[in-house]
Amino acid sequence: MIALPKHKMTVEEFLAWSETQPKEAGRFELWDGEIIEKFGEAGSMNAPRSQHWDMKIKLYRALYDALALAKIEGHVAVDGASVVMPGDRLAEPDVLVYLGQKVARDALIVPNPIVICEVLSPGTARFDMSAKFAGYFALPSVMHYIVADPDVPQIIHHARGPGAVITTQIIADRAASLILDPPGLRVSLSDVLEA
Repeated sequence: MIALPKHKMTVEEFLAWSETQPKEAGRFELWDGEIIEKFGEAGSMNAPRSQHWDMKIKLYRALYDALALAKIEGHVAVDGASVVMPGDRLAEPDVLVYLGQKVARDALIVPNPIVICEVLSPGTARFDMSAKFAGYFALPSVMHYIVADPDVPQIIHHARGPGAVITTQIIADRAASLILDPPGLRVSLSDVLEA
């Protein structure tokens, strides 16, 4: 277990600090300038479990297939792609989609994600459902925030509507498709919601 710095950091300071941490230390995010542990080191109670990484992979594949089917120029990123939000906040969503050209090979940040996904885990569920919800929608590019619950299994889809309206739907039916418009994706949930 490493000792986390106690002083507040900017996003740039956090990125420099995180580059020096060994992989075994776990994964970290920055919220209001403070470092928070996303996942602890292997073997800890806060380490990701198989149901978490299974659902993450299934979400990635479903979004990748939907982009290909729609013939939309875009990319799906998993594990490691970071999103910067106002207020010295940086998060690493489990999966995200961005449009246009691929980011540079050495990029750590995706500047304009359109879809952000988090898979719930016991240590982060409350944060994912509250603070991150508001943080992600502070980015004008974010049109959809998908929260996947591997324990139920179900998808909670928050979508930006006109003005400041955010609509929410809960999908637990494996036969359903998730419609993400914009950008115009029909995402099959048959594998994602497989128990």
